[in-house]
Amino acid sequence: MAKIDKIKEFIGFLKAVFITSIIIMSSLIAYLYNKTIEDNYLVLFAIVIDLIIIVLLFKKTIKEINLLEEL
Repeated sequence: MAKIDKIKEFIGFLKAVFITSIIIMSSLIAYLYNKTIEDNYLVLFAIVIDLIIIVLLFKKTIKEINLLEEL
């Protein structure tokens, strides 16, 4: 498999993980509105962690796209 094909497949995988993270975040936000104050801290923590994962995935995807552009 050529290097370009490997990078394309990796970008496709990153897109799938990115979409899954966005779905998880939207579910956590919806869940946040149905809970008491004690449960909100844990959900807010999970939202922050998921947001960090989304940002890191976005940076990695941009890096791989730029690498693909160089080839």
